[in-house]
Amino acid sequence: MGVDNQEFILLRHRMRSIIVIFIGVNMTEKDINTLIRLSRILGRSICDEGTFEERQTKHLIIKWKYKGSTFIHKFPSTTKSTSLNYQYSQLRKNLRASGLGPPDQGTKRPIGSDEQEELLRELWLYLGTDDEGETPYGGDVVK
Repeated sequence: MGVDNQEFILLRHRMRSIIVIFIGVNMTEKDINTLIRLSRILGRSICDEGTFEERQTKHLIIKWKYKGSTFIHKFPSTTKSTSLNYQYSQLRKNLRASGLGPPDQGTKRPIGSDEQEELLRELWLYLGTDDEGETPYGGDVVK
């Protein structure tokens, strides 16, 4: 039953991503708040001790270090300032750059506890599919 539920969640997020790509919808307050909440929870759980920072300037900036690699992401101050697809794409890029790629795609190094692995998986499931590919999470883009 758990596998069926995960597949349903993944399918739901893939469909939402596809719809957003075609419609070009701006982020809703609920979307941005969900991304912020998931990023905070993951960051506080997984960061190197004493490295989690959050500050509000023109944007909300969340920053932490994970095994020496820096994660930093700027969340828009208004939902009209960025498209949903762009914000998801940037967050995927920032996670990968800090060594936190999708857990189901053979992340190069062990994440940590089962709880941390589940938090990372939850964030990636919410982010859905990249616009570059049709696989879950879009896979890593090699440039």
